[in-house]
Amino acid sequence: MSRLARLDRDRLSTELEAADFSGVVHIVGDDTEPPLTIERGFADRAARIPNGRETRFAVASISKLVTGTTVARLVDSAVVSWTDRYVDLAGAAWRPAAMDPAITLGDLLGHTSGFGDYFDEQDPHADYSAIWTRTPPGTMRGPKDFWPLLRDLPQKTPRGERAMYNNGAYVLVGIALEERTGRSFPDLVAEHLFDPLGMTGSGFWALDDVVPDLAVGYERLGNGRGWRTNVHSVPVMGGADGGGQVTVGDLIRLIDGVAGRGDAGRFLTAATRAGLIGPHAASADGVFRYGRGVLHVGDGPSGRFGHTGEDPGASARVWTYPATGERVAVASNVTNGAGAITRRIDALLADA
Repeated sequence: MSRLARLDRDRLSTELEAADFSGVVHIVGDDTEPPLTIERGFADRAARIPNGRETRFAVASISKLVTGTTVARLVDSAVVSWTDRYVDLAGAAWRPAAMDPAITLGDLLGHTSGFGDYFDEQDPHADYSAIWTRTPPGTMRGPKDFWPLLRDLPQKTPRGERAMYNNGAYVLVGIALEERTGRSFPDLVAEHLFDPLGMTGSGFWALDDVVPDLAVGYERLGNGRGWRTNVHSVPVMGGADGGGQVTVGDLIRLIDGVAGRGDAGRFLTAATRAGLIGPHAASADGVFRYGRGVLHVGDGPSGRFGHTGEDPGASARVWTYPATGERVAVASNVTNGAGAITRRIDALLADA
């Protein structure tokens, strides 16, 4: 039974206010109970347009969950398999020179390829924004635009030796899918994921597109100097490793599709769903367990799976709690806006 009815809502509202949260919290429990939705802050600070349920937020690495689930649909359609080798799908033109030719789609999605990454999240001094001072972010409109950042990377560890979170691996998946199908990555996602799940508020829009209800991403400047937008700090268009835009309601539709809840039980076959969700490996510190585009954290009633997302000016979480049935979606258009709040929601659910 869901713990939503026992959640301390006043405490949550107080903590959102104290954190000056900008975004939307959406918590769904049993089918018979109304969800809890809290909207705060502005989607556009200059125009003072408030965030709401229909606001489309950039969700950073939650796009990896989108990518893994799209591949799962293509596995069920016999277009690809988890064990297909990247080099066979992408061809010689898109093979990094040092890449182990045995690496599969499953390895790339499960963070076990051992191949290098254009942004090393293991480096505590790594600055994602700094990449886009060297590479014009306005040129990054599809997976193949990342090729100069990928082609000369090393094979850091042997394939399958250990799990290391890897952004570039997902860009390579995007390239492989485009080469295998002859279609753009956003079109594949729309056909195989967004449309079947009714994710009508979701897409991959460039930051220079004119799109209704699209939240502007904000970074806080130091020394009380206010805010700036993230247009020079992230690729202009999201893709296979991050940056897609969704509503909080669509995040729930996505995680229900992954988990096979209710009518979404027919979205994937049981075998493919198991291959997608996993877990198949664990991070070195044991915090995360990896499926193929799915993250697992916690144990017991706090055990959950879904994904996290962090970019300059974008922060999001989506989790499902299999033991008790809640689904939690938090999206913020401020750097690091969702993480602490989502951890507090988990603690409040544990106390409920």
